[in-house]
Amino acid sequence: MTAWNDFVAKIYHEKHDKDSTYTFKQALKDASARKKEMGTPNLAMGVKKPTKKSRKARKSMKKGIMNMIAGKMTRRRRRMRR
Repeated sequence: MTAWNDFVAKIYHEKHDKDSTYTFKQALKDASARKKEMGTPNLAMGVKKPTKKSRKARKSMKKGIMNMIAGKMTRRRRRMRR
């Protein structure tokens, strides 16, 4: 389990022991408000690692930019114009 899931489960168990009607949905809301208590941010908190673009994607992007500079229309732009 991730650190976030552990944190939410901890809050849920703390509150559920005192109040049997306490739901997991409420625990998620409470955990969101108390996320500073968790400590340092990690990948589970929404910090994403930068991804590398594939060679094909880079080549395609370069081709699109070169066409735009030259004034050529791409298929997508032609379709949008109709």
